[in-house]
Amino acid sequence: MKLYLPLFFILILFSCNALKPENEVIGLDGHRWVLTAIKHKPVVTNKNAFLEFSKKQEVSGKAFCNSIKGDFTLMGKDQLTFEGLISTKMYCDGVMDLENEMVSSLENVKRYEIKNRMLYLYNSDNVLLTFKKGD
Repeated sequence: MKLYLPLFFILILFSCNALKPENEVIGLDGHRWVLTAIKHKPVVTNKNAFLEFSKKQEVSGKAFCNSIKGDFTLMGKDQLTFEGLISTKMYCDGVMDLENEMVSSLENVKRYEIKNRMLYLYNSDNVLLTFKKGD
């Protein structure tokens, strides 16, 4: 009987943990992804730099000041590429270098990872852009 009591409590503990979602499963589409860093350098965007993915494999958003739009392709479980990215061409003082770096980084994306409500876009090995799931 003494052996069964600790075993009983262990089973209860594991069953309670099984009810908690360990990691919320988040896909690319249906969310606004707000840019937080370019090549590990934090950026302050006031939510003006973001991406939104659609089920039609279209991406849209804002690169600080100009709107961006294009297509994306998913292959396998983590491969991602962007094609046909276009943007408006307004000049916005103080953000053009960041905007150009964001768009050129998107053109070099090869894969992605979503972890802890964060979206990481990589070239082959390095994180190019980091986004946080918006509200």
